Amino acid sequence: MAMSSKTIVALALGSLAGCATSNLPSNGNTRVDLDSHVLLAELAREREQLSESAEHYLAAALISEEPQLAGLATEMAHRIGLNDIGLAAARRWRELDPNNFRSSQFLGLFMLRTGDLEGSVAVYEELLATARNRSAGLALIIEALFEEDDEQSVFALVSRLVENHPDIAEGHYGLARLALRRGSYEPAILNARRTTELRPEWAEAQLLLARLLVLTGRAEEGLALIEPLAAASEDLEIRLQYAELLLSAGRGADARVRLDAILAENPGLPEAIRALAFLTLTQNELEASKGYFEQLRVQSRFREEAFFYLGRIAEAEEQPLQAMRSYSRVTSGSNAVEAQLRAANMLYTQLGDEEGALQHLREFGLASPDYEIEMLIAESDLLVRMNNNDEAMQRIADGLEHHPENRILEQAKLQIYIVQAQAAVAADDLDLADDLLRDGLREYPGDRSLRYAQALLYQEQGRLRRAAAALESLVADAPEDAGLLNALGYLLTDSLDRHEQAFDYIERALTLEPDNAAIIDSMGWVLFHLGDYEAALDYLQRAYELFPDPEVAAHIIDVYWALGDRAEAQALFERQLTQHPDDPHLEDVKQRIGL
Repeated sequence: MAMSSKTIVALALGSLAGCATSNLPSNGNTRVDLDSHVLLAELAREREQLSESAEHYLAAALISEEPQLAGLATEMAHRIGLNDIGLAAARRWRELDPNNFRSSQFLGLFMLRTGDLEGSVAVYEELLATARNRSAGLALIIEALFEEDDEQSVFALVSRLVENHPDIAEGHYGLARLALRRGSYEPAILNARRTTELRPEWAEAQLLLARLLVLTGRAEEGLALIEPLAAASEDLEIRLQYAELLLSAGRGADARVRLDAILAENPGLPEAIRALAFLTLTQNELEASKGYFEQLRVQSRFREEAFFYLGRIAEAEEQPLQAMRSYSRVTSGSNAVEAQLRAANMLYTQLGDEEGALQHLREFGLASPDYEIEMLIAESDLLVRMNNNDEAMQRIADGLEHHPENRILEQAKLQIYIVQAQAAVAADDLDLADDLLRDGLREYPGDRSLRYAQALLYQEQGRLRRAAAALESLVADAPEDAGLLNALGYLLTDSLDRHEQAFDYIERALTLEPDNAAIIDSMGWVLFHLGDYEAALDYLQRAYELFPDPEVAAHIIDVYWALGDRAEAQALFERQLTQHPDDPHLEDVKQRIGL
């Protein structure tokens, strides 16, 4: 039950009446200061000024000897992402209540958020040392960490804990799930397999391992692992997951047999209906799939998802009005943003209602504050598609007034500067493009995307040394960016005859991305300019196999000509000219070697 703020104030003040304050400096104002901070915290909370409220709760917690306020300050800071306040409050909470599991858990979490991995590991190790059941304690720690956004830091922390406790199956299981969330399949498989070795009877661990094997193309191994478990088990969840694994492995007929059997035993079971809905959808049985999703509409857990896929089916059947009606009912969950974007896109492309599309996005953003930023971005993207770049920029600027320093909106604004500059280049107005990029850099000095766009513009303007200098500055700031290294190296060898320097940059890029066709082409091209024609041909032919582009073909023609193989050069040129009659690279090589 939620308490009113006045009730919370009364309880807080009342509970503090008996606080032990004999150890605090006696200046006569401690009681007043404490009560004032609590009151100010609650008033700020009523006004939804949560940062100010958390600051006052922390100030009160540092005065009080009771852990209640420190816990309140910690949890509020955690909820609104105030990591420095949270760290101080969690330290105070743990100091006052060292045996409280949550105080230590929050302290370890805030240490991780503020970059103190070693401190975080130490706190969690102390917590595990005092836990009655280390397995359960480690499982609780990992479960709480799943809510964190910084997957890399969380993975590093849990890896350390698992390394320190290699005999705890729950640790390996949690690490496998974290690795799966990051898309790191091999570590996920390794830890899931270790879990099944430590606890062979743990069905969830076997299911996780089987799912990972299916995901990584080892479907038969995964299904063989889980088939005996599914055959022997009466557990409905295991039977359902086995059917879903069969579906994921492409064995739709087998999956359908099992799902039909489950439905016969459990009529109307939503999970089985859902699996059949997706099975029939993947097999393009749209009417059957529609029927299953219609059944799921009345299930609160699956309602939003069902309407989303009913919209997709209606869209596939070219029923835009029906699709939009379904999409409009997807107001939350992971499909909400895509549903509204699809509805707006149909209004724009199929019904020709530009203003209606914009209004749809705007109204959904106003009605659904959780998605306001996404709708603002979508609205600006649509305005750009309508060649209304100024209004798109204004919408993002308005959004930034209400959400200052929002990184997503700032990135959108940066992108509009770049789109405007690209449009100016396409219109052959290079001066306007230059002005736009300069405006962007004045607002976002040092931004790499704007600086890179400016370097490309310098190339368009023929200011090649200026372009090279701009790229060199970018490479100095991002020495591990293979794309920048390649762009600089290619410019140096193709246009400025600085081949030795170019080779060094391209070699570094190739070390970072050895299978990148563009970089392989650049290596072949710089070797051609350095006179190593045989090596150049090897690289260029490999690049062409990966990416059969006429520019790469033009480079190969140059090398054939330099090697004296004129007939091969002529034949390749004629084949390419047939496929790409207007390609400028072929025209250049024709002029260069007189084909």
